[in-house]
Amino acid sequence: MNEDPAQAREEAQQILAERRFHETELPRPLRGVLDWIGDRLQPIGDLVDRLLPGGDNVVWLLLAAVVLTLATVFATRLVGRRGPGAQRGHAKEPGVATFDPAQLEREADAAENAGDLERALRLRFRAGVLRLVERRQLDDPTSITTGALARRFRSDTFAAGARSFDEVVYGRREPTPDDARKVREGWQAVLAR
Repeated sequence: MNEDPAQAREEAQQILAERRFHETELPRPLRGVLDWIGDRLQPIGDLVDRLLPGGDNVVWLLLAAVVLTLATVFATRLVGRRGPGAQRGHAKEPGVATFDPAQLEREADAAENAGDLERALRLRFRAGVLRLVERRQLDDPTSITTGALARRFRSDTFAAGARSFDEVVYGRREPTPDDARKVREGWQAVLAR
């Protein structure tokens, strides 16, 4: 302990100058933009702070309430659009402006009589899926495949109609009157249950 106080101070300053005793400077690429936005919003914050009793705590509480309200409104609308029973998408067939299964079946009959068999298959299949939704036998008509429907209902008649539908619509095979009959009978078998 025979050290000179000046020498001890110098050693202490050298030790404290080491990197381990200093905060690491991290990159802050948005600092300038955020500072600019903060400068522009500062007068509004000052005004609200003067008008409301309670200071910063009340301002933050009100801001949190606004954010919570906006999140609730957004979530409610999102669930309303995607929940069970919500109509999904828009009619994709020309001339089909409704999602009424009975109307779709009438249009399928008209298309079949006019010789537009592929359109008839599509309309009849859509009508059948919508009837399942109405009966609450199917929650999300947009994500189920014909194969999944065939497995769910275990009907050979429906499976034959679903196979014809897939071959015509997705396989681009030329439809026949027999395909239209199979799809019609398949849906009749499933919906009769």
